[in-house]
Amino acid sequence: MLPLSAVWLLLVSMLMAGLLVSGGLRPDLAALILVLGLSFGGVLSPQEAFSGFSRSAVIALIALFILTAGLNRTGVSRILGERLSRWAGNSPPRLVAGMTLVSAMLSLAMNSVTAAAVVMPIAVQAARQIGLSPSRILIPIAYGALLGGMPTLFTTANLLLSGLLRESHGRSLSMLDFFMVGFLPASLGLVWVIGVTWRKLPERSPVGQWMHLHRLNRELAELYGLKNGLVELLVEPSSPLSGVSLGESGLASRYHLTVVGIRRRGRLILSPTSSESLRPGDVLLVATGSLGEASVEEVAQSLRLRKLARLVAPEVLEAGEAGLVEILLSPHTTLIGKTLRELRFRERYGVQILAIWREGRPIWVGLADERLRFGDALLAYGPWQRIRILQGDPEFIVLQGDGEPLRTSRRIPAIGIMLGVIGVSMLTSRSVAEVAMAGAVLMILIGCLTMEEAYRAIEWPTVFMVAGLLPLSIAISRTGAAESLGEMLLQRIGGVPPWMGVLVFTGGAAILTQVLSASVTAVVWGPIAMQAAPVLGIPPHWMGLAVALATSAAFLTPMAHPANALVMGAGGYQPKDFLKAGLPLWFLSIAAITISTVGLGPWLPK
Repeated sequence: MLPLSAVWLLLVSMLMAGLLVSGGLRPDLAALILVLGLSFGGVLSPQEAFSGFSRSAVIALIALFILTAGLNRTGVSRILGERLSRWAGNSPPRLVAGMTLVSAMLSLAMNSVTAAAVVMPIAVQAARQIGLSPSRILIPIAYGALLGGMPTLFTTANLLLSGLLRESHGRSLSMLDFFMVGFLPASLGLVWVIGVTWRKLPERSPVGQWMHLHRLNRELAELYGLKNGLVELLVEPSSPLSGVSLGESGLASRYHLTVVGIRRRGRLILSPTSSESLRPGDVLLVATGSLGEASVEEVAQSLRLRKLARLVAPEVLEAGEAGLVEILLSPHTTLIGKTLRELRFRERYGVQILAIWREGRPIWVGLADERLRFGDALLAYGPWQRIRILQGDPEFIVLQGDGEPLRTSRRIPAIGIMLGVIGVSMLTSRSVAEVAMAGAVLMILIGCLTMEEAYRAIEWPTVFMVAGLLPLSIAISRTGAAESLGEMLLQRIGGVPPWMGVLVFTGGAAILTQVLSASVTAVVWGPIAMQAAPVLGIPPHWMGLAVALATSAAFLTPMAHPANALVMGAGGYQPKDFLKAGLPLWFLSIAAITISTVGLGPWLPK
């Protein structure tokens, strides 16, 4: 029978897991609620409840975010992608192979979702130039980032498992451990993605494929509801809109009509601001979205706007001072859960959102009150000057053009620092937190990025989530929950050969990571697996490695990992696309991790 403290731990953990799976609560807030529940329940002392903020894994994570930002600001990541794009030429297989490998290589030294975010704009632009649908290349980029996170210590789950192993068994996992065991599953996975996965993906035409810098094609016009041209509405002197600003008119929020231009006295005002006052005689160029002709007529009559008989070709939007772009929410965004109305998006950024691409379909109606989700693609129209400012905003990824100037003169020092951090971590016994933070400080000192940029680069929600989860391992050990759950599993698999034990716990981690985050899986499942390892005749560090690698096998759902969610909107994917593409890779990864762990375990440093 479980003690009362263990029962309380399981209840609080199940509540947190339910909130995470349902999306009812942010992961960082759920983690803080968890430690507070364990503290108030007497399972942890106040000092233990907040000890996660002082753990070396958290310090290493913060340093990793800064190192990643240094590589990005100096253009290391971009130049690598651009050179591979030129190497690929007009060959889709070479482009997919190159971009997938770049994503994996970057993931060796940075957070997986950040690696995918860096490669994605370059890949979309290169794919568009050779006529390849982005839906054929973006899932491989996400999977490449996940696979590249296996043979490295610089992955959140890998850092966590290393720290937990050191605390419980006095032996941490090194960069060399992860490289030796993770190389085989990562390599086999990449071969499968490059050789098979991308060819099986659907050819869809989300906005990333349709958008061009200086022309609108037929598919884009259809997406925006402009297939038959822009509707022109003349503002009559008796119209209630006369003298009213565009923002106060309610055309977008109430009637779902997007004004993309105003003809006034022979002059065309493209992407007018919300403060622009409407005048009698103005002709409004309106994108009607999903509204039918009858609905437009009805709105025009109620507002005493005269619908002109002629239709305007959408090519009018090609004017040099304005254009269409696709923007995604960046991994560092603070806008999740907020609406465009709450953000005053048009006033704040000076661009209009014409549609939101979500889960394989566009949303035209009610955009102002639609709560933003990670993975949404926003179809924006506005002046190029405002778009260039948007490109420098850390909240967004703009899938075209150049962002703010890069510090290319610091590129070589940035590469040297990153290689030094990796080398020292592999060849010495120094704490990875110490080495990584030293590298982060050097990045700032030599001017790869400023201190303000370093603060902005840190994904504080991830830091708080990890710091909140780490004390859970203390609670699992103290209450005996790990021993109890381990014994229950051992009763069912007792007597099996070591390789089968590794397979069971690897498969369990790979299943849990599809519904929980990799970090949660590492903290919850890792202690149980390492506790059961000696009984199965397996060294605990073998089992810790296998579980850590399995948390990267988040291939089956878009919500299994932020890298998947990031590419969903731009690729026009549906959840079933990830299941179809990821299931063979998932089985392959579990088998390869088991073989590599058991086969190479004896060769690992003691």
